[in-house]
Amino acid sequence: MGTATTCLRDEPASRDEEANGTAATAAREPAPLDYGVLRDSIGYQLHLAQLASMQAFGQAFDRTGVTPAMLTALELIARNPGIRPATLARAMAVETSNLAALLRRLEANGWLTHGRSADRRAKPLVLTAAGLRKMTGLRRRLQRHDARLTDGLSEGDRTALTGLIALLLGG
Repeated sequence: MGTATTCLRDEPASRDEEANGTAATAAREPAPLDYGVLRDSIGYQLHLAQLASMQAFGQAFDRTGVTPAMLTALELIARNPGIRPATLARAMAVETSNLAALLRRLEANGWLTHGRSADRRAKPLVLTAAGLRKMTGLRRRLQRHDARLTDGLSEGDRTALTGLIALLLGG
């Protein structure tokens, strides 16, 4: 985690600094930031990791038209053909009303179709052939994205990290 941010010095410049013009430069240089309890806060560390992941996701999936939520839905539907929208919403930890808009986007892209059911809310979800083809490329991108996120970790560290996160999530 970075430990510096922009802040001004509280003490006045010395005569030597004023004489050689370094006072203005020194006043603009970042000073170390005290993170206090945040330094050891699991929640804060996870927040920073999530931000880094989202930034990297944006780069890795640029020009695919796919958001993290869309990728999650596509993968869950691909791995669980016929999944019901309510089950998908629970798995994604989203409200069914929010999922409906996402499913409409997937349908509009030609990646998703609904199976037969009298109740639209209970219609089984299935990826189209185009959706299955799309997932092939998206999975490769996700693997490269994860590899970049964990660059510098050993395979054991990566396994330990995913295991610890799963424990935090209750799994």
